[in-house]
Amino acid sequence: MTMCGRFIMTIDFEMIKAAFRLRAEYYDLQPRYNIAPGQDVPVITSTPHGREISPMRWGLIPPWAGDAKIGYRMINARAETVGEKPAFKSAFQRRRCLIPATGFYEWKKESRTKQPMLITLPEEKIFALAGIWEQWSAPDGAAVVHSCSIITTEANRHLADIHNRMPVIFTEEEEFEPWLSLNDPSYLNQLLRPYDGDMSIYPVSTKVNSTREDDPGLIRVL
Repeated sequence: MTMCGRFIMTIDFEMIKAAFRLRAEYYDLQPRYNIAPGQDVPVITSTPHGREISPMRWGLIPPWAGDAKIGYRMINARAETVGEKPAFKSAFQRRRCLIPATGFYEWKKESRTKQPMLITLPEEKIFALAGIWEQWSAPDGAAVVHSCSIITTEANRHLADIHNRMPVIFTEEEEFEPWLSLNDPSYLNQLLRPYDGDMSIYPVSTKVNSTREDDPGLIRVL
């Protein structure tokens, strides 16, 4: 089973602009507390004019897909095979991206129930989820969709007893720049490793189970 299936992005645009050295003057970004597959997420890409941020649908739609619904099965790409799978190979080679986040959810099995847990970095530091993106055109030409997938890797020591996978996390410019711009598969693969820094993990309300819920109360410690 892959993962991540929900995340949060709770800081304002100016902080994102500074953290990721964006060229954009403004982007209408509202705090989000329960971002789910199929929704639009803010995505950072490298362009000839600098780094830009734009909305993309979470759930990658390969260019050859006949139906956009395939994206719901493509929310994650495994680090071990992202450079080989037909759905992801081209994007991994040419269209990598950063997805800003301040935390993500995972569900811990407890007897017969599953307790949602929020995972953040100390002091709620912003980070990037490693991603890939694609442009898809509907067969009838009625729509063009930009979509993305989050890359996952093996769980680190903090998450091992909750889930066997975790998203690839980048926190520094030394990771941002090569991921966006470098064309060296062997080096890129070295970046796709479990995060080895400290993390904060705590239980939150089961209201997060519903994708209709999206408010600050979701991230309060139980």
